Amino acid sequence: MRRVFLSVLTGALLMAMGGTAMAHPGVSLDPTLPADVTYSATDNVEYLGRFPEHAGTAGGMRLGDVYYVTDPRGVFTYDVAGDKAEAPELLGYVPLYQTGTGAALAQEDPNTNGEILVVDGATTPYGNAQLSVIDVSDPTDLSVLSTLPVTDHTWTCVTEGTNGCAYAYGRTGHIIDLRDPANPVKLPHTWRTVVGYGTATNSPYAHDLTEIRPGLVMSAGSSNILMDTTDPAVPVELNRISGTHAFRGLGYHSVEWALEDGNGLSDLFVAGTEISPDLGGVGVLSGASAGTDCQGEESVIETFDASAVVDAIERYDAGEATAAQVRAAQFVLVDTFDVSGRGIYLDGNAPGNVLYCAHWMEFSPNSDSAGGQIAVSYYDRGTRFLSVDADGTMSEDGWIVPLQGYSGSVQWVTDDILYIHDYTRGLEVVRLDGEATGTYRSATSAQLLTSSFTPASPLHTDGVAPAAMLLLGFGLMVAETSRRRTVRD
Repeated sequence: MRRVFLSVLTGALLMAMGGTAMAHPGVSLDPTLPADVTYSATDNVEYLGRFPEHAGTAGGMRLGDVYYVTDPRGVFTYDVAGDKAEAPELLGYVPLYQTGTGAALAQEDPNTNGEILVVDGATTPYGNAQLSVIDVSDPTDLSVLSTLPVTDHTWTCVTEGTNGCAYAYGRTGHIIDLRDPANPVKLPHTWRTVVGYGTATNSPYAHDLTEIRPGLVMSAGSSNILMDTTDPAVPVELNRISGTHAFRGLGYHSVEWALEDGNGLSDLFVAGTEISPDLGGVGVLSGASAGTDCQGEESVIETFDASAVVDAIERYDAGEATAAQVRAAQFVLVDTFDVSGRGIYLDGNAPGNVLYCAHWMEFSPNSDSAGGQIAVSYYDRGTRFLSVDADGTMSEDGWIVPLQGYSGSVQWVTDDILYIHDYTRGLEVVRLDGEATGTYRSATSAQLLTSSFTPASPLHTDGVAPAAMLLLGFGLMVAETSRRRTVRD
């Protein structure tokens, strides 16, 4: 009887530690217990749980009470109304398979207007990827509305009138007319040719475009090009940030502009780079490829004073200035931020990098000209939280760095709840609260790395319970083994 009891108890302990992670993908899951024992964080970051079945996810967005997620298997919708933001509930999904590198790293930055969502994918695991227009008008019943034989790294919805996704821009220049979403049309020209930034390939480099507000879209790449998209079919260049870096490869990754009272432009503009400066060597150590060192002045988040550009745009909107006069205004660099150097993840660092450096970033919902916060995904170095003062000066508020994690994108869902899209760990839910007073190191994580044990603080006791459970389970198994040997002897 004792043997049965010990076996059942040991099995129960192991299931308690790993049961959620073994759940079948596509089934609605509660997040794992807060006792996820494989991360370190400042003590103002509360870990609420994760959805491991979304491994490979690279992006999502909230619109209304729905959160949209893409991963290598398809598009998913979650209910995040009210308190559900802390533990989102699956509403629906549609299978849409990523191919190539997308099989591990899904397409980033999905865009939607609440009626349609645009993303590349294939309707079967063996099909060819193409632009898919997903009907998301009923978030509990998603379907592929139409497809178009064209692909791009990212797609950005562009507003016309009251239609928030009347067109889509791809980073290589494609302009897709989505006014009839059941019959999308690729225009014969590209936004690149219109503004003089190459043709229909990704040269010069661009990573993404962001609709700052209806009528204003900005690219991020070797240069950041601000465009008047009042007529999305024929954008007009208004300004560009160019020449601030002699990028060895890649370039600016994404741009964010804090807004005032809805769609008013603030003076705070932020650009982030995705670059891996080389080590000064040759062969595999030269160039700006994945796997090189992330330390360097090109691997940064930058704030700009946009006040002169804002003034010029206001005069342009009022018919008092030309596009050429807006182009004469300048963004003025204010501050730069780079995450700390090499080290162990328990201290918020990483011994090296496998992918690139800084990735997606986003302003908090309450950011404006008075300042605010930015959340930044830093791949191996986890997710960082920065304060931005009214003058654009940045300082780090906190961080969370998992073991063997690759933070690809982070999104604000409320003023204090964020979703981290981690390539290996899935969709993670955290709360950012107040100022950091120290570092919380998960008890079991510290032991897994043979580091010194750091007890959980009174505010974070979740690391202790899993450690105790593992130790108890191990002790029970040792006791049972010893008893069996005694019986045999």
